[in-house]
Amino acid sequence: MTMSAIKRFSLLIALCALLLASVRASASPPESFANPIATGADPWVVRHEGSYYWCRSENDTGVAICKSDSLTTLGTRHVVWRAPEHGPHSKEIWAPELHFLDDRWYVYVAASDGRNAAHRMIVLESETSDPLSKYTFKNELYTGDNIDTKTSNRWAIDGTVLEHKGKRYFIWSGWADERDIQWLYIAPMSNPWTISGNRVRLCANDDYIWERVGESISERGLNEAPQILQRNGRTFIIYSASGAWKTTYKLGLLELAGDDPLAPGAWRKHPDPVFAPTEKTYGVGHASFVKSADGRENWIVYHTKLSREDGWHRGICAQPFTWTDDGLPDFGAPVPRGRPIPAPSNTPAASLLTSN
Repeated sequence: MTMSAIKRFSLLIALCALLLASVRASASPPESFANPIATGADPWVVRHEGSYYWCRSENDTGVAICKSDSLTTLGTRHVVWRAPEHGPHSKEIWAPELHFLDDRWYVYVAASDGRNAAHRMIVLESETSDPLSKYTFKNELYTGDNIDTKTSNRWAIDGTVLEHKGKRYFIWSGWADERDIQWLYIAPMSNPWTISGNRVRLCANDDYIWERVGESISERGLNEAPQILQRNGRTFIIYSASGAWKTTYKLGLLELAGDDPLAPGAWRKHPDPVFAPTEKTYGVGHASFVKSADGRENWIVYHTKLSREDGWHRGICAQPFTWTDDGLPDFGAPVPRGRPIPAPSNTPAASLLTSN
């Protein structure tokens, strides 16, 4: 081989090495993953006995629970309840949540007869203590103002459960009357399927311009998707605002300021959003919170819009969060789509290969 040929061969080897390094740098390393981890919306996930359980609407006609050993994949889907073909709870099955209460699993989910104005919160109960067991309809929750007669039940979606000082409460997004204006409400519970008192409104829905639909002063305020976050004796509600079909969808924060969650003025609102859209990641909201497999890390799971057009095309995302010195959750900014994120600690390697 001549000297010039050797130089050309050496140059080719160097170019190949540079190309390989570039490819490796641009790809997600095996210990990372990238958002979104799935298509869909309104994510709810809990960790139980070493597995993650995702609770999802089954094409608006039922409820599915997915079991996974990792927070970066949804795993195997199990349809645990199908809505009846007809009736008040047969259509538009939205935003189910899975809770373990009194040795049974309960799914809280919004359902209607096909008309949005007919949405009510219903409760499904598991047959056993296995989260993948069969579920049956247990009750429609009363979310109105006449608990004694249970008349004039009101529109309700996005229900969740708060446990505080040995008592249980239901928190949801509802209409005050027949008008499509969403507020956050709370009411006491006597058991996992029964509300035992009239609802109490938690706060105004338009204290700040960022809570209004599209952040427009001419639009209505909109609060929905309340979620409980507790730490060091403090109780927070992380809620969504500004319209899920808009790029301006975001998260706000309420903190319980006293001992009684039902007392007037008991909830103090943070003046700024705690998780807001960016130029690259928009329409962020409807979060839930879970720990890494070893319990060392806090993770927020949420959805984002996949298009800037108004609409409902969304993806499920996850990223870690921390806490400020003042004891508030620090969610940072939503990570752009496709950017590598270090995997939750103690994530099985096989799960990362699947997600990547």
